[in-house]
Amino acid sequence: GELGALKQGSGLEPYLKFPFDNEGKVIKVHLEVADLKADVLDIRGVKRIELADHQCTLEMKFKYLYREKVGANVNWSFSPIQFIGKPKKGMDKNRELLVGKDEKWEEDTKSNFNKICNRLLMDYEKEGIFSEGSVKRIMTGLEEQIDSILENWVSKESHLIIFGADHNGDFLYPGQIPVFVQYFQNKLQQSLIGKGKQIYNQCAFCGIKDINTTALSKVFKFSTADKVNFLPGLDKTLEESVFPVCIECFEKISAGRERIERLYSNNKIISGLQMWIIPETVGGNDHNHFKKIIVDKMERQRIEDSLDSFGEKREERFLSYLAKEGQSLIFHFMFWERNNAQELVHLMVEDVPPERLAYLEERWIEAMNTVFGDVKRGKVLDWAIKSLYAVLSQFAGQSKGDRIVMRDFAIKILGKVLRGERLPVATFKSIVASRVAHLVYETPKWDDITKNMLYAQVWVEFMQRVNEGVVQ
Repeated sequence: GELGALKQGSGLEPYLKFPFDNEGKVIKVHLEVADLKADVLDIRGVKRIELADHQCTLEMKFKYLYREKVGANVNWSFSPIQFIGKPKKGMDKNRELLVGKDEKWEEDTKSNFNKICNRLLMDYEKEGIFSEGSVKRIMTGLEEQIDSILENWVSKESHLIIFGADHNGDFLYPGQIPVFVQYFQNKLQQSLIGKGKQIYNQCAFCGIKDINTTALSKVFKFSTADKVNFLPGLDKTLEESVFPVCIECFEKISAGRERIERLYSNNKIISGLQMWIIPETVGGNDHNHFKKIIVDKMERQRIEDSLDSFGEKREERFLSYLAKEGQSLIFHFMFWERNNAQELVHLMVEDVPPERLAYLEERWIEAMNTVFGDVKRGKVLDWAIKSLYAVLSQFAGQSKGDRIVMRDFAIKILGKVLRGERLPVATFKSIVASRVAHLVYETPKWDDITKNMLYAQVWVEFMQRVNEGVVQ
């Protein structure tokens, strides 16, 4: 909530997200609209299609008007946006992904055109936002301009298709079109409060009783109605009775989550998992002090994630920065995984001080110097954390089951590292030693074998040095 209150925007801004975390491509579909000021848009077809880069600015956040769908099975979305992912190799494969086999997209429910028609746009017509027949004319226009979509769907980045209006050759985004904004607001109201609800609940955060409360699980889906996790599930009707949240607090929490995902998260530490780093001030709720540290110092220095493997030229130094500049703060680490609609938490470590991060970085530098000598790359804590699963996954080889075991082992080690507990050096050595032959057999380049063996040695050195400072 405190993070969400910093520079919190007005109106819809706390509920909005960027479609992509960082880079991505946006395929803009210019709809030909008879009257943009009308309460019901009479769409005559598709005028043209063009490509643009995804932009992470506040202005574009309002223009995209994006919020994640409330579930995978609903046939509507807050925004007229269809994610189509990264293109395959070959135009024919991409064409099939868009329009289905033999271009019979009406019958292929997995094709993007079928999803666009039935799970995205048709609800606009049902809700009276589009005039009758508009969706059919849009789909006909998309069919006629399929080659234009394919020509713009070629880079290795993730892509989305966004529908807006053509205005004298310029593209109007959904957030610039009043009826799209109204549709968003209506769906938001229904998803948060529901229809005809008249129950007073006490907000679990501020304590105020309000008739307009919603459920915390609509921000953090650590529980769904069919799967019990952090919050009780099973009975959908009881969802809002567990951690009810007033709308004001909900806006702060939603904005806080968006800020964490944009500035304090990393999805490249362990494959398939998100790592959140949540800052908190020490010694009370001094909002001005918190704002000064978080906004004026840390967020200005946020370095975008750039390390995918050992071969990258740049190193992310965010953890290293927190270790040096995070005085008066403590950090909470959370590793979680998205599983359909549910978000599964694998590890939570609370109250990690910057001094702990600095201590770990010092031990890592010593271990790197011992194994590699005087090298400049890799001597930051971010590199250390990322290298753990990278090394263990190589020893796991191509086996999916073995990779899961190694992932869980890496998570346990990281938990102990952050908590200041003794690290399992003997177990780590045993796993690595037992799989050396497997590594050699499945790795074609000897340099890659050598590199992974050396990094395994660095981790042994690192763990031994860390254990020397752990109180028995």
